[in-house]
Amino acid sequence: MATTKLYGVVLFVAACGGDGKPDQDTTPETTWGVEETQGDDGQGPAGDDATSDVETSGVTSGAADAAESSDTGINDTGDASDTTNDDGSTGDTPPLPGEVPLEGYGTLSTFGQGGDECVVTTLNDSGPGTLRDCIENRGGNGGDPEPRVILFEVGGTINVMSDIRVRQPYLTVDGLSAPAPGITIEKSGNGTEGEFIIGTWPGNQTCGHDVLVQGLRFQGVWAHNTEDTSNNAGTIGLDGEDLPLCLHHVVLNRITVLDAQDAAGDIWGSASDITVQYSAFLDSLHPSTYSHSPGGENDQQRERLSNHHNLYANFHERGPQVRGDNRDSNFEQNIVHRWAAFGFGGGYGMRLRCRDNACPQRLNVSHNHFTGASDQPQTALIIGEQAGADADEMTLAPQVYMEDNWRPATGSDQGTAPASFDRAAEAEVTIYTHGEVVALVLPNIGAPYRTAYEDMLFEEVGAQLDADHR
Repeated sequence: MATTKLYGVVLFVAACGGDGKPDQDTTPETTWGVEETQGDDGQGPAGDDATSDVETSGVTSGAADAAESSDTGINDTGDASDTTNDDGSTGDTPPLPGEVPLEGYGTLSTFGQGGDECVVTTLNDSGPGTLRDCIENRGGNGGDPEPRVILFEVGGTINVMSDIRVRQPYLTVDGLSAPAPGITIEKSGNGTEGEFIIGTWPGNQTCGHDVLVQGLRFQGVWAHNTEDTSNNAGTIGLDGEDLPLCLHHVVLNRITVLDAQDAAGDIWGSASDITVQYSAFLDSLHPSTYSHSPGGENDQQRERLSNHHNLYANFHERGPQVRGDNRDSNFEQNIVHRWAAFGFGGGYGMRLRCRDNACPQRLNVSHNHFTGASDQPQTALIIGEQAGADADEMTLAPQVYMEDNWRPATGSDQGTAPASFDRAAEAEVTIYTHGEVVALVLPNIGAPYRTAYEDMLFEEVGAQLDADHR
């Protein structure tokens, strides 16, 4: 017999005082929901710790099982996805902001709402009307600027010659507002300059807290031919090291990062209440590390991180790597596809590990799909320094709760926490069935106006997801 249930998501928006800054109290603004019809056969994926497509723990369940009847790939959505743009790219018309709900620890903020608008009118790297100018020249004093929303009336590529630093609070950078072909931020030269950094400004005792960045593509310079790396060759990252406890409530939504040598969505040093969602990290050496060096400092923790509905595809390792003192964080319904992709030896999908006697604590790892496409299926998810039993795994396993992850059968590392760790209401995320992931989630991952190559890769991922569930 089938059962019907109602699910809902509450989008919390902080109330603002007269200064345009969020107050502490929050109230629910919008709720939405659809009915889900679920059979009683209890069938789930065939992974090593999988039980059911729709059972959840601490999360809000996904939408209708009717979507299971759709085994189509990314372009079979009945929209304008077959349209070719003037630059040769293809992809969906960008959705209105809010069509993909902002969910997770970082979302309890108004970001740049309630302030002025700055419109990007040129693709130049610097000067009037540029993205850099909108970010760096803000009203108010340096440490307490007016909130700002950055919109785009141009589309194309911005070639950046030096780092773009978001180091002031209350900002929305809305790449979803750009016309075709969207906005690409491309590094130049040897790649050591031109990173997009959400960081700190110790001289003004402020930082880029309460910041939303969405709908942008970041193009790195890694040529896929070497494992040599430079820690200064980042593409986009968060860095709270120089002003502990400042960097908080940051959301990366629907960004795409390609050809990153290092730091494609890194979170470094002190940071809290961060969401990375519906983003694509593609063709990179080391996409994402959440860490600090040496790792055991009392003021450099990362806590309350939400990483969900992202795609890590065609990369070597770190999709992501959660290293050192990371606390009370959730990694949910991500797709990890074709790790160890460049033949360098080694490589893995996701890794949780200690550093300098500091270890992750209270992590929920659930409903992720590590596809069967990698040549090294045994390294899909590593708990500890390496796959299989080691000293770090003995320490870490009780701090990791795992549920409904699909992994190749050879994956062995397993969290042993008996129940999911508690989370705040705003950290709940929607969990979808397999059919919905292919038909509904994949089309909304990454920046809009996908290139032909991105379309091809997403098609491959959708086909692999279907093959894994046969």
